[in-house]
Amino acid sequence: MRPATAADAPFAALLHNGTQEPHYHRTGAQFAAAFARNPGGYVLAETGGQPGGLGTFRLPDFHPTHAWLGLHLHPDHRADGTTAALLAHLAAQARAAGRFRLWTSVREDYLPTWPDLPALGFREVHRTFGGGFHLKGWSADPARLEADLAARAYTLEPAAPYRDDPRLHALYTLTRGDKISAPPTIPPAAETLIDEDALWDAAFLARQAGEVVGLALPERSRLNAWNAVLVVHPDHRRQGIATALLARVARQLQAQGLGFLNVAGSGRDTAYLGVLRRLGANIEPDWLAWEREA
Repeated sequence: MRPATAADAPFAALLHNGTQEPHYHRTGAQFAAAFARNPGGYVLAETGGQPGGLGTFRLPDFHPTHAWLGLHLHPDHRADGTTAALLAHLAAQARAAGRFRLWTSVREDYLPTWPDLPALGFREVHRTFGGGFHLKGWSADPARLEADLAARAYTLEPAAPYRDDPRLHALYTLTRGDKISAPPTIPPAAETLIDEDALWDAAFLARQAGEVVGLALPERSRLNAWNAVLVVHPDHRRQGIATALLARVARQLQAQGLGFLNVAGSGRDTAYLGVLRRLGANIEPDWLAWEREA
């Protein structure tokens, strides 16, 4: 037995979390399954028989020019050669697979625990934000906004009856190019409204004088639902239509028993962020994407 010291803190944190955090054991089980399923996807750097860093590696089909990697360092090994060794190993794997660019994504508030990416030759590509509506317990009251819209002859109604209406598709064609994307994290808008994962039973549109001027259409996702389409005709923007439509969608998904509506987007999309904040969405710190040559 001996007194614990500052040098023991990282290991102490592991021991503490092992008895305090249920997700610690779930994450361990997930890693064990992933190691068995994809042996080439994980590499451990050791110094003197002691683990110093974990590198992760994958080759996503949706990003065919890049290898995606993670660099997870023990605090005692951030400033030694562990990072360089991991990066060299992963870069060699990427080149062998015909991928000549490396990609990683780090949440902004996690950066202090990561290696110095610019010093390793990475450049920042874009910023995106995550988050959404935790629908259990969420509430918003856009009654005044809807009343103001009604006073200006706007109506909000379910979009499902209009899914094949040429006016709806004309609105999408007109506005899809306005989407602020951040590929591959936030892809450009599809060329047409896609039905495969669309949740039309939770979609809403806005009309004025018979013209379709706004649409909110969620899709199924691994996080319950994603706010896939939120568009307003250029002549009808800055009047609260997007806010009112998204509120309708969130309430409908909530009534259907879904727990989460993902609203991820580009950090440059200030108009969209304004809508989300007005409705009380939980917005996470930005995710920063980085790349370099392999």
